[in-house]
This record gives sequence, C-alpha cells and structure tokens, in this order.
Amino acid sequence: MAFCKYCGKEYPDGGSCSCPEAQAEAAGNAPAPAPAADGSAPVASKNNSSAGIIAAVVAVIVIILIFVLIGGNMGAKGAAKKFAKKMSTKKGGKTYYSMTLSDDVIKELKDDDKYEDMIDDYNDTMEELLDNYKVKIKKIEKKDKLSKTELKGAEVLFAQENNDYSSDKLDADDFDAKKGYEFKVKIQRKDLDDDEKKSETEYLCVVKFKGEGWKVLLTDADNLKSAGKSADKSSKSNDDDDYDDDYDDFEW
Repeated sequence: MAFCKYCGKEYPDGGSCSCPEAQAEAAGNAPAPAPAADGSAPVASKNNSSAGIIAAVVAVIVIILIFVLIGGNMGAKGAAKKFAKKMSTKKGGKTYYSMTLSDDVIKELKDDDKYEDMIDDYNDTMEELLDNYKVKIKKIEKKDKLSKTELKGAEVLFAQENNDYSSDKLDADDFDAKKGYEFKVKIQRKDLDDDEKKSETEYLCVVKFKGEGWKVLLTDADNLKSAGKSADKSSKSNDDDDYDDDYDDFEW
C-alpha cells in the first residue's frame, strides 16, 4: 500500500489517490504549492505531512498486531487456550479431534466418511454433560519445556492415540516432535442441580510435530518421560497399556 503525499490517505500500489491534488498530478496538471504570505519559497503543508506520518504509523501498528495475534494463536499457549476453552463448550468436537489426531489420520477418516460422525458423537456427549454441569476454565498456566526424552515419549503416545483411528500401523518413528510444553489447567465444575462447585486441576502437553503443527496430548510430562524412557530401552514396545489410563482419566 502507498500513501498520498498531498493528503496522507492510503491507496493501493500502482493506483492513485482520489483527492483533487493527486488527480490533477495524474492528469499532468500537478498543483503548484501556494506561496507563503511573506513571499518566501513555498513549503510542504504541515497538515499533509503529519497526516502521512500518522497513516504510516497506523499501518505499522496494524501489521504488528496481526503478527502478534497470529503468533499467539500458533504458539503453544495459544493452542492450549484454544483447546481448553473449546472443550468447555457443547461444540468442541472438531477442535478436539483436529488437535489430538494427525492430519493424515483426519484425512483418512474424512475419506471414509467417519470424521463428521465422530464430531457429532463427541458434541452429543459434551452437550449431555453440560446440561448437568457448568464447566469453566479458571486458569491455563505454562509449566516446563519438554525434554528430549519427553518429546520422544510424545511421539510414542501420539502414535498410540492415532493407531485407534488409522488403518495403518503407526509408531513413534512416524512422528517427529520438535518442541513442546506442559500446561496446568485449572477447571471449575458446577453441578446445576445443587449449585455445588468443584475445582480440579488437569495437565496437558502441547507438542509441535514436524508437518503437523501444534497438537495436544491429554497427559502430563511425567507420563511422557516414562514413555520416552521405555522407547529408548525397547525401541517402542508393543505394550503401551500403562499409558492408556491417562487418556481415560482426563475429564472436563
């Protein structure tokens, strides 16, 4: 985008401003600056100059805000917030599956016409729950950055979770965890029948996988570490039952 040197208004690159002065210049009749009252050489209008500076500053601020917003949404904490808050609504199924499953597995489910049914089933379950309870996310706190062993464990558990939905046999080598963080989520559940409130704390890990972006694992860093150590010793054992319990126990 460009800014008019006469009025400071923003206009598309390659175009021209619609103000009279700019139109006159485009027609080959650029207006001559008015002489000063004392007969000295004309100077550029302070109003025009100020307007141009203000417009440029505004444009820079807008660009910065866009990068901040996009960066926040794409970062680990943004992903954790999006996931947690959607999970406390009646329409969080799409977010749940899109952030806990591999993109390739989601594509496979869509091709088999299973994905929308899964989302509907999830939403129905949440709707039934939220008809009896009001769930509120009180706080989402970033804890520690995941270690190499924990990232290895994330690959193991992410493969295990996706195996439940994929026709292919997936293992840790199919995923490359680049970095990740553990988050503590404080949840308040209110029973709508008796107004009793109950506070709970859950943990989740947000991991950036190569080619996948940020994904969510419903477990804590200690469980990832155990899975990672097991993988280092046995190069991915077929017995992962010890890690299934964390997914089953996670509740909103």
